[in-house]
Amino acid sequence: MTDNRCSVLIVDDESGSRQLLRLILQDKYRLSFASSGKMALEAAQSVKPDLILLDIIMPEMDGYETCKRLKTIPATSDVPVIFISALTDITEKVNAFNSGAVDYVCKPFQSDEVISRIETHLKLYNLQRHLEKQVEMEVNKRRMDEQMLIQQSKMAAMGEMIGAIAHQWKQPLNSLGLIVQDVEDAFEAGEVDKEYLKQFSNQCMGLITLMSHTVNDFQNFLKPSDKKDIFDVTGAFYEVVNLFSDLLKKDDIYVRINTPETCRCYTTGYRNELKQVILNLINNSRDAINGRRKKGAAVTEDGWITIDIKDVEMKVVVHICDNGGGIADNVIDKVFEAYVTTKGEGGTGIGLYMSKAIIENKMNGKISASNIEGGARFVIELPLVKPDGEIQ
Repeated sequence: MTDNRCSVLIVDDESGSRQLLRLILQDKYRLSFASSGKMALEAAQSVKPDLILLDIIMPEMDGYETCKRLKTIPATSDVPVIFISALTDITEKVNAFNSGAVDYVCKPFQSDEVISRIETHLKLYNLQRHLEKQVEMEVNKRRMDEQMLIQQSKMAAMGEMIGAIAHQWKQPLNSLGLIVQDVEDAFEAGEVDKEYLKQFSNQCMGLITLMSHTVNDFQNFLKPSDKKDIFDVTGAFYEVVNLFSDLLKKDDIYVRINTPETCRCYTTGYRNELKQVILNLINNSRDAINGRRKKGAAVTEDGWITIDIKDVEMKVVVHICDNGGGIADNVIDKVFEAYVTTKGEGGTGIGLYMSKAIIENKMNGKISASNIEGGARFVIELPLVKPDGEIQ
């Protein structure tokens, strides 16, 4: 039959004290005993008690040292320790608490007092363990929820990329069609010879290589970074803008990246994850600009997105601004919360939430949002490091 009673380890070099505590406690708890500090350290790791009663005056290793060592062992660091001692001086009690004890009982002790103190600290210990399990469960749940949001965010990013691939493939596919038509015409005219076929082959392979590079670029974009790396922030922004420049130009949206010639803005973190943040912010600006146009606003100028990258006070500071009309007043204070969207019914409210999580958790940085005249501004702050990894 399983004994579900709490376990108490009694540590005292005097056999009389151990026997007295056995009589008081044996009906309520599972008991184990040790007669020295060294034996207590061994017993605590094998028995795994719920509480330890520890004498102070013992040969070789006193109770204070024993308690301190118990607190350094992961298996026993959280186990409550109650000192039992004939020492009544206030200094001894202070030393007991400083060594990690939760309570102090003076000899000769009363049975009711000992049981009451043990019960109180067992309840507190069990409550603490219960709360820790609840916190662990909640953390695991949040991690699972965040992983789901990450997947949703990546799927949304994939949708954008598929559109960009389709747009970038359109021109080479049209060119391939024209080349094939030209071959048919040349064949009917009897102009197909070895030199013509070589030229035809080179043209086709050039276009196929271009399309293959496009796929590789997007494939690398989607691949998560395995480990932290040191990289140039400006370069990461250029990579994203270049991948999506044709799609932005189609919408008459022009992107300008401004950075001082002397600025070498390196940071440490996960490059591809930062590129996903850049994509989210640029796509947000693009949707805002197009949304403003659809509402019939008097926007006579082209859409624009400006990206200013500087090193300020040992930080990489990036300002992403647009002329998309800004963020609604009722949304701007909670724009980085999950499922809060700046896009009305068409938005998921995931992109900016994940952007904040990536910047704070993966890049050790900060991100904020505000409105400017005619648009919105997002500010990213990242640690500035030297190319060799030294923090500046």
